[in-house]
Amino acid sequence: MQMRPEGKGLYKTGEFLRRTGISRQTLYTYLTMGLIEEARRTGSGRHLFDEKACRRVKIIQELNSTGYPLREIKNIYFKEGR
Repeated sequence: MQMRPEGKGLYKTGEFLRRTGISRQTLYTYLTMGLIEEARRTGSGRHLFDEKACRRVKIIQELNSTGYPLREIKNIYFKEGR
């Protein structure tokens, strides 16, 4: 993985998908629903993700696998300020 100095500790979309094991479709579902956020965007508009987003994906996957729907996960666990 090659990172630019300004992107230290940040993952491009492909690397983020490899690290989390989710599909591109799932990533954009999570982004659209507000379950995860990009750490920032590059000048060309590409998403960059950090470890916080990786941890959130793990939590979302664990909760979803136990039967929680994504909307409920968002409403209960990822309200503003959490």
